[in-house]
Amino acid sequence: MAHRIPTFATAPLVLLLGACAATTADEPEAPLTFDTSRQCFFASQINGYSDAPDGPGGEERLTVSTGVNDDWLFEAFGNTCRELDFAENVAFDTRQLSLCTGTTETLLVPRGGSGPPDRCSVRLLGKVTNPQR
Repeated sequence: MAHRIPTFATAPLVLLLGACAATTADEPEAPLTFDTSRQCFFASQINGYSDAPDGPGGEERLTVSTGVNDDWLFEAFGNTCRELDFAENVAFDTRQLSLCTGTTETLLVPRGGSGPPDRCSVRLLGKVTNPQR
């Protein structure tokens, strides 16, 4: 389920994304299909995110929404996004105005306790062609 984010002023380097609802174990996760051709969107267009089915090797994935039927699939790499499934909010730490297919970005994921957020490397895999809303 995607979540909307209220409009607010963002800091130049960080774009906050709203809460993500946890899925229940009873819900089957259908695979997402996505277009890997070079496409971009502006970071200011992001209005929500949701958890996505894990990648074929168990990689953590999330979709970012930029419009009614515009979802983008990101995949974490490395072992730094352990809290992503449980995060109530996440943020991109980016200096770029736009995010494009194939680029790598830094995702900030709050830890369950205190302390600074985890910094996760994520890659924009492509635009989702079968949004699950």
